[in-house]
Formats: sequence, structure tokens, C-alpha cells
Amino acid sequence: MPTLLDLIARIGDDLDRIDLNNQITAAITDAIKHYESHRFIFNEAYNISGTLSSSVGSIALTSLAFYPAKIDRIRVKYSGAQNYTELLPRDVDWLMDGQDIKAVCHPLEYCVYAEALQLDSRPDQNYTYIMDGVRRLSTGSTASFTVSSSLSWFNEGRLLIRARAKVDLYTHVIRDFEQAQAMAAIEQREYRTLKQALNTRNSGRVRPTEF
Repeated sequence: MPTLLDLIARIGDDLDRIDLNNQITAAITDAIKHYESHRFIFNEAYNISGTLSSSVGSIALTSLAFYPAKIDRIRVKYSGAQNYTELLPRDVDWLMDGQDIKAVCHPLEYCVYAEALQLDSRPDQNYTYIMDGVRRLSTGSTASFTVSSSLSWFNEGRLLIRARAKVDLYTHVIRDFEQAQAMAAIEQREYRTLKQALNTRNSGRVRPTEF
């Protein structure tokens, strides 16, 4: 499978430069940061389960069932319940205004703050949860990768990242603004292609309506 090293080499060939590996690597990293919260087929996460541990009211995002760039919903299985209950998303001020000291009970609300999932309470026991959203493919907030990494950004998403990185390189390093504009057009084309693939796959989903 193609790796980060392969993408660096391909961009170097495109630019006909062998002296820009550091700048190319930085441009690729910036491109991934720019798109990591956008939803594509390869970073969409659905129905991923984990555990909310007893008495832990704040969980690092990297310790969740998946490392989220965006959370669609979190559902929790309460004791004795047959179905999962969706937690309500709030902002941090709402949770802090609710109580100065978190109660010990089953959680009802959450927010994302300081790179952590903050619950409105400290769980009174372990609870199973299911989370949906957009998966962050890097292993940390710095979005750093090894040259041998073969993540989806260097495979399914490589054409988008390649074009975006060259926009930055032509703009900030090579200073060829005509080529930067040409690459921006290609970037938009590749973005539409990935979005179209996602929309085509999801077109069969029907959201139930309650009457």
C-alpha cells in the first residue's frame, strides 16, 4: 500500500525538485489537518463501542472508542434498559453552570473541551456506550506520521492531499501563483469526487420519521 514516503516522492517528482522533502512533509501534514474533520468514506465511524468507567467524568479523546475529529452522537446503555439513550451535546459553560462539583450518577450530557470528553457527572458504575462520528486518523493532536505510515490519507485520500499540499508549496515556497491556482482547481475536483463517493454510498439510508 502507498505510504507517506511514496506521497512525498510523488510530489517531489511533480515539482521536479529533490531539495524540498522537509517542506513537502510539512505541506502534507497541513493538508491533513485541514481536511481531518471533513467526512469521507474512509474516516467515517459508526456504531463503535467503548466503556465509560465508574467515577471518571473526563476522558481524553485519544482514549475513546475512536479518536474523533467530530462526534455525531454518543449513546449509553443504562442498567436494566433494553435500548441505548443518546447523551445530549452541550457547551462547557452549560455543564459548569449546572454544578460546581460533579454528581455521581449516570451521565446525561457531555461536551468536548480541552481535548477531552467532559461528562455532566461522574458515572456511578461502568457504562457501555456507542459513538458515531468522523475518525481522526492521526495518533495524536499534532497529526504526525512516520514515513512508512499507510493510512487512508496516503491511499484513498492521496489525490486530495497531493493537490492541497502542492497549493501550499506553489504559494509559499516556490512562489508560482499561476500553478497554485491550477492546483486549487484540481484540489476542488478531488474533494468533490470523494464527497460524491460518500453521498452515493449513503444514498440508500432512510432516516425514520416519528409521528
